[in-house]
Parts: sequence; structure tokens; C-alpha cells
Amino acid sequence: MKKLLLVVCSAALMQGVSAQTKDFPAFRISVNGGYSYRLGKIGSQFNGEARDYLKKLKSGFNIGADATYYFQEKMGVGLKYSRFHASNSGVFPIPGGNVSTSDNISINFIGAIFGTRLYNKAKTNAFYANVGLGYLGFRNNSAVAINKMILKGGTAGTSLDLGYDFRITRYLSAGAQASLITGTLSSIKIEQSNGTSSVDLKDDEKENLTHLNLSAGIRFTL
Repeated sequence: MKKLLLVVCSAALMQGVSAQTKDFPAFRISVNGGYSYRLGKIGSQFNGEARDYLKKLKSGFNIGADATYYFQEKMGVGLKYSRFHASNSGVFPIPGGNVSTSDNISINFIGAIFGTRLYNKAKTNAFYANVGLGYLGFRNNSAVAINKMILKGGTAGTSLDLGYDFRITRYLSAGAQASLITGTLSSIKIEQSNGTSSVDLKDDEKENLTHLNLSAGIRFTL
């Protein structure tokens, strides 16, 4: 046991010395926030006030974070999280009166990423590109009149990030990036007060979760 402990401690010490001798930051942690826009088309069956209502749900905001370990100066692996949010409410005329409706939508991506980076000559600023694969979850807290329901589902998703970081201090940078997150929901679960049901969506009914994020934030490099 003592020999095993000695081997483990020696390996950890060697790893620490190796990390200290690297001439580039091995870790990058970023926190972002900004504007988002869903790219899926609105069905041709919607027009007038209903179409305007759905258009407003296409725009929202995003928050997110990712952590990357660079095993080489130009290549690394890590984890990414991104959340899209949009909401809207309105009143629509129906035979005999009006009905109120509301939607509160969130789309969450979490997955693994592979990243590359290219420094400028002074190694103060850097261009980043990441590709990712993971889980894309959808949730809509919806209400029509007094009837509330939760629509949710999940699918495989992909991500693509392109960004640029501007160094502020040795360990802190500011950055901006554009991210494309893609995925399509083929089934949905509906939770209501009287029970839960699952619905398989046909080709022309599938929920396109693809959205574009334009964001800015801070980055920590170690």
C-alpha cells in the first residue's frame, strides 16, 4: 500500500511540474450571455395574430458556460452548457369572447466539446472554434385560459461556437462569440392536471429547436 501511495504521489507531482512548464494556458472557463433567435420556420397554417404571437417567441436571450482543457496549445476537450429562453402572452378573439394564452419556453443544451484556438503573435488574444455533441431539452410552461400544461421533450443536439477573446489580465479575458445549436424534437410529453400523455410528431409537426446565439462574457484562463 505504501509503495502504491508513493507511486500515485510521484505521478501527481510529475503532472503538476509538467503543467507548470507549459507555455500556454491549459484551462479555459467562459461565462456568456446575450441575444438568441430560433431559426425554425412557422407553419403556413398560422396567420394573423397567431403568426405574430409565434414570431415573438422566436427571439429570446441565452446564458451559458463552458470549460475546456487544452492538452495542446491548439486543441482541447471540455463541457458546454447553454440555455435559450423566450416568453410571450396575449389575448385572442374566439367565438363568444376572448381567450388569454401564454408560453414560457426554455431550450437547454449540455454536451461534450472539442475545441481549437489560434493565438495572435503576442499571445494575448485568441480565436476559438468549438464543436459539440450532447443532449437538447425542451420545456414550455403554457396556459390557455385557466388550463395550464407543461410540454417537454428531449433529443440529440449539436453545437458550433466561433469566438474571439481579448486579454485583460494574465488570467482574465473578455470575449464575444456566435453559437449555432441544432436539434429536432420528434415526440413530446404533455403534462396536465388530469394526467400525462405522449405524442409522436409527424414530419410537418416536428419541433425545430435550432437557434443562433450572439453572446459576450468573461473568460478565465489557467
